[in-house]
Amino acid sequence: MLDERASALLERINTLCGEGGFKIADEGELLSCLSAGATKEDVKSALSRLEERRYIEIRYAEEGVYCLRPLPEGKLYFQTLKEQRREGVRRRADVLLLSMFGGFFGALLGALLVWLIFFLARGI
Repeated sequence: MLDERASALLERINTLCGEGGFKIADEGELLSCLSAGATKEDVKSALSRLEERRYIEIRYAEEGVYCLRPLPEGKLYFQTLKEQRREGVRRRADVLLLSMFGGFFGALLGALLVWLIFFLARGI
């Protein structure tokens, strides 16, 4: 699992490169996707971590300009992360619906039980 900065940087690289191929990006462009306190050194270290894990390929890096592309592993990580987010939202929706229906049917059953007891007690 990647840290927050590397994950944000990988997402930015995947967005920049689109379908594939190398893309030239400057440090400012990559720095904009990181948190407010990030520095150029943070970009360099995150890029090196991504390259070590074979998520991206860096063709060259000179004076704050990078030529890079996402590798299939990097695209797969990005897609898996999206699917996990969608799955989490779907699970929360399922829990909400089941809770609502459970509460409704529990209240209905309780009301029917009170009604039955009321009429049975009245008949005695």
